[in-house]
Amino acid sequence: MIKNIRVENYFDLGSNTQIFSAVPQRVLVIGASQTEALLDLGVGDSIAYAVKYEDNEDFPIKKSNQPVFEKLHFIPRQEITMENILRLHPDLIVSEESWYSKNKLGSTDYWNRRGIHTMVSLNTTSPSKANKPETVEKEMQYVHDLGQIFHKEEQANKIVNDTMNRFYFVSDKTKGQKKPKIMILDLLSTTISYGKNKIAGDIASHLGADVPDTTAAVSDEYIMKENPDVVFVVTYGDEKSRLQSIANKKAFQHLSFIRNHRLYPIPLKYAYGPITRTIDSAGYMAERIYPGQFHFSKEYDFQP
Repeated sequence: MIKNIRVENYFDLGSNTQIFSAVPQRVLVIGASQTEALLDLGVGDSIAYAVKYEDNEDFPIKKSNQPVFEKLHFIPRQEITMENILRLHPDLIVSEESWYSKNKLGSTDYWNRRGIHTMVSLNTTSPSKANKPETVEKEMQYVHDLGQIFHKEEQANKIVNDTMNRFYFVSDKTKGQKKPKIMILDLLSTTISYGKNKIAGDIASHLGADVPDTTAAVSDEYIMKENPDVVFVVTYGDEKSRLQSIANKKAFQHLSFIRNHRLYPIPLKYAYGPITRTIDSAGYMAERIYPGQFHFSKEYDFQP
């Protein structure tokens, strides 16, 4: 028995308890982080269909997972409709919340009533919502749950333990140091802040940073008032232009992060529902929050 969430039109409706009587064999997985999680668990053979897309070509699927990833049967994103998915006969859909909308997958209830299980990532609420806390602990719970579903509990435990040990390591090495103030910004139709209630903010908090409890949308005046020591900007393969849009603002020139050249890009997969890439996100942030104190490999290999 697994507790996940019910979702309809990108809205969390609460708990969703599902009973898995057998290991899924025809999984539809949507999302780079979701695919990576299954590959890190070693269940690539259970993936019948995957949607191939990346948010940043500099941070693709890990090299350790590439051999299995390249053998997957991929379908285009535009083919993800309720009608098309019904024809594929999956026994499990693994995706983030955003795919449950009127023009895509509708609701988790729709699939569950048809005997198709759903596992929705627990920390993929809309960037514009900040009222539902996203945490590292939820991310690790999701890994545990996937491990239980696929009878890969030992591998799931390894992923969780290795990830949490990285946080403990950084916390121990930086004990007693001044906590730098961190802001993580996403430049959408408005400037969005991933504050302490978003998964990116919680990862930074676990690393010992001071992360403000911000509203979702933030103004330039708000950022000026916070005057962060370090700013991360979420990028989608367009790092240069996004960084320049922040760095060139005249109103920011006196702020700490500009004066001290502490403005950094961060790929979407490290800031939004990273799942098994949480360990890489933590390493990436730690190296920049505490310059010169850490050096982690870009990609952590969980395979034996």
